[in-house]
This record gives sequence, structure tokens and C-alpha cells, in this order.
Amino acid sequence: MQISTKLFNDQLVRQFGKLTSDVQSLQERIATGKNILSSSDDPINAVNLSVAREQKNLLARFEANGEAARRRLDLTDGALNQMISVLTRITELTTQAASGSYGSADREAIKIEVDELSNVLMEIANTKDSQNQSLFGGFKFNGQPFKKDESDVVTYTGDRGSHRVQISENMNVATSIDGGTSFMRINTRDGRKSVFDIITAVKSAITNSNKFKSLASGAAEAQIRVVADRDPNQWEFNLEGSLGSVKISTKVADNSYTDLVSQINLNSGTTGIVATFDSKTGLINLKDNTNGKIEISALQVEGEDFASDNVKNYISFDTLDGSGELIGETRHIADQDQALNGSIQDLKLSVDHISNQQAFVGAQINKVERQVEILANRRISVSERVSDLGDADLAELVTKLQGLLVSRDAAQQAFAKIGQQSLFDFIR
Repeated sequence: MQISTKLFNDQLVRQFGKLTSDVQSLQERIATGKNILSSSDDPINAVNLSVAREQKNLLARFEANGEAARRRLDLTDGALNQMISVLTRITELTTQAASGSYGSADREAIKIEVDELSNVLMEIANTKDSQNQSLFGGFKFNGQPFKKDESDVVTYTGDRGSHRVQISENMNVATSIDGGTSFMRINTRDGRKSVFDIITAVKSAITNSNKFKSLASGAAEAQIRVVADRDPNQWEFNLEGSLGSVKISTKVADNSYTDLVSQINLNSGTTGIVATFDSKTGLINLKDNTNGKIEISALQVEGEDFASDNVKNYISFDTLDGSGELIGETRHIADQDQALNGSIQDLKLSVDHISNQQAFVGAQINKVERQVEILANRRISVSERVSDLGDADLAELVTKLQGLLVSRDAAQQAFAKIGQQSLFDFIR
């Protein structure tokens, strides 16, 4: 049997190299704290570790989206809350202005405050987030979505888009509401209006409250003058006499009052009131057959849905004594929408509408908070999985390293001992 010293040396060198490589691998794993440094270390667990890390990163992105959504929703909620506070204050002022104890100067002071508060509403509606994007502009988040022209008419230049972000594999959440939905489509007694149109009507109604009333009454005999547009419009009002009340409904136009007089006389049996028209003066005389009360109220004119500074349709009402002379002051009755009571109702409806929008935002906030909590728990679970797969057991690795070092040192000593003998020592 032949013994090759060269072959024996090569084999031992390769074994020493493998031991050294194993020692270096263990040292690197101990230094990094990682159990898998390359996929070749443990192919199956390496794949599982890659999947777990990707899931962890995905959950982190969802959490970041949730936090960003919550910040934007908190800003939206705060803006809507401010809007409600301002509208509540305007409602309080309007209610004060409707009180009979307030004079013209008091109402003018109230109108000035309402005008300033309307500017605050504009600023709130144009609120921007931390990225300088409009909260209520829809997808058009650059610039100001609400603009006021020289006539104080506010227009919405945004769109109806709704920002949404994904906060889980199967869930997304709205991060805002568009201004058209929030402030421009409030259901009122006379159809949909914007909150800004309602405030404009409030200011006009405050001015009109010094000139116009919602009703006028007298005893026995009265005289009315009808001021109307040239184009005929449908008029409705309540007429009450000594026998009862009735709703008068007819077409009225400037200098065309024949139908109105006819409608009043057709209902004389119900009210006890007879009407006569004086073509020379353009006045209509009303007389109660039993000298009882004559009252006109709740005037509604077709096409008048807002209080206006320029009232074109109204009734002037004077009470007459037995000799036909005027008694007291002339009272002017305008459409109910010119009165403060109608504006107060619209203000309350606008508060209700914006409160509903705030409730939607609150629901989105709750949705985000619950999902972020779930994501945090999922991330902890996935992090534990990543740790189990990828983190090294230092005690086990150190023990293995010590064993390898002992084995390497023993092999080196045995090789050195064997290397001291020559071939002749084996064949003697």
C-alpha cells in the first residue's frame, strides 16, 4: 500500500479551509445577529423570511397611509367644527335681529358682524393641509376652491372628487369631502342652496326687517297697494277676516290686479271680506262685513327664494277709519323668504347639513383608528415571525463556534504531529 504525503496534505488543507470557513460563517452570524446570511444557508426558511419581510413592509406602508389619513381627517373635522360654530353664532345674531326690541342701529351692527363672520366661513372653506392641498377642493387641490366675485357671489371651482387611501389589502378610506357636497348643496325650504347664499340672504333679511313685515292687520276697513313685476308671477297669501281665513292664490303682475280682486271676493263667504279696486289710484280697498279683523300674512311670490336688498314684490297695507282716513303707519308685507324667520330656518338646516358631513368624517376617523390598531397587532405578529426565522440564537452559535475552534485546533495539532514524520518513518 502506497501512502502519498502530498495527497494527505491536500486533504487536510481542504478540511482546514472548510473548518475556517465554518468558523468565519459562525462569527459573521454572531456579529450580525442574523441566522440566514444568504439563501444557500437555508433555502426554505430564506423564502419564508423574504415573504414575512415583504408582509412587514406592506403593513408598515398601510400604517403610514392610516396615519396620513387620520391627520387629514382631523383637519377636516376641525374645519367643519369651526364652520358649525360660526353658523351657530350667525343664527344667534339673526334671532336677536328678529326680536322686536332691536332697532335699526342694532340690526345694522348685527349685519356688520355677520358680514365679518361670512369672511371667516370663506377662510374655513379654503383650508389647506400640511402639503398645501385644499381640504374641500376635491381632486383640484391647488389654489382656492371657493372664490367671491365683486357682487359677493361665491362660486365653487373645485370638483366632486373624493381623496381615498388604502389602509389594508381590502380596505380604503376617504380622507376628505368635496366642497360641493359640504357647502353648496344644502336642502332648504326652497330647494338646494349654498351656505354662502344663505348668509347673503341673512344679511339682506336683516336689512329688510326694518322695512318689511311678515303680516299686517287692521280692523273693519283697510287699503292695500300691490307692487309687482311686469311679468306675471304666482302669488299666495293668507287672508283672514271676521268669519275665517283662506289662502288666496292667483297670478299677479304690475297694474294687473283684476284676478286678485276676483279671488278675494270669491272667498268672501269664508272670510267676510269684500274687495274693490280703484282704477284711478291703483289701490284695493278691503272691508269686513262685520267690521272685524282684516289680516294678510305668509306672502309667497313665485321665483323669490332668497332675501334680497332689492325687493320688487310686496304689499303695502294701511288701516282706514270710518271716514276713510288712514290710521297709523303703512306696513309693507314681503315674501316670507325676505323675513328673518325664513333665514333662521335655513341657517338651522345648514348646521344640520354640515353636522351630517362631520358625522361622515368622524366615521372615517373611527374606521382608520380601528384599522391602524389592527395593523399594529399584525405587524407585531409578523415581526415575531421575521425574528424567529432570521434572528440568530447567539448561545447556540457561540457553543457551535467553540466546538469548531476546538476541532480545528485539535486537527491542526494532529497534522503538525504527523507532519514531523517522513515517509521513511512509515516504511521502516
